[in-house]
Amino acid sequence: MNKILLILTLSVTNAYALDLFKADYTVFKDGKQIGSSSIELSKEAPFYTIADKTKGTHGMASLLGFKRSETTLFTEENGDLVPESYQMKQKVAFNKRASEYQVDRENNKVYGSYKGDNWQLEVTDNFLTPNLVSLRLFNDVCEGKRSGLDYHVLKKGKIQSYRFVITSQKDNIVEVDKIHSKPTRITKMWLDTNKHCLPVKTYHIEDDDDALETKLVQLKIEN
Repeated sequence: MNKILLILTLSVTNAYALDLFKADYTVFKDGKQIGSSSIELSKEAPFYTIADKTKGTHGMASLLGFKRSETTLFTEENGDLVPESYQMKQKVAFNKRASEYQVDRENNKVYGSYKGDNWQLEVTDNFLTPNLVSLRLFNDVCEGKRSGLDYHVLKKGKIQSYRFVITSQKDNIVEVDKIHSKPTRITKMWLDTNKHCLPVKTYHIEDDDDALETKLVQLKIEN
């Protein structure tokens, strides 16, 4: 079930102008519906919140009670998306997993926990959270950026590199691949420039497992 997470994380819309929105997706595995997700960008000045919520609705995903939420509180500063805090909660059957951190910008430190273990990290460069990186990516694509789609992401107490490449563009649809270290892992998304560069479809496959896909059901944008 953990492989669902990556594909759902990619299902975030664009908001370079930080238009508020809510997007609804259906999740499929091997062509069969297994879940639903919603992603919402809201604001309570001066902070924005990007919140992803996912649950299993069919098959084993439903029987195991799969639920996941991922939330980032951030500000927008001269076009930069600056995290203030991050929280992830996941439940599958009786197994629970949590990850969170709080940014101390005054002292350039981040304090967090992962699976119950506390950590702290000193940071001086800009970074994104695991679900905020998608928003940054789609912003950049809608602004016309077609290369250099590399980002620093703070995950599990470590700074990681996320890299994306544009593989094709036809009319308003831009195909983007996420580069993985394992050649057996493939992630693709199709961004619609007419829909604020949100993915209208995503695809993920790993090793010999069944393919996971998401499809956009509904999008509401508040200008």
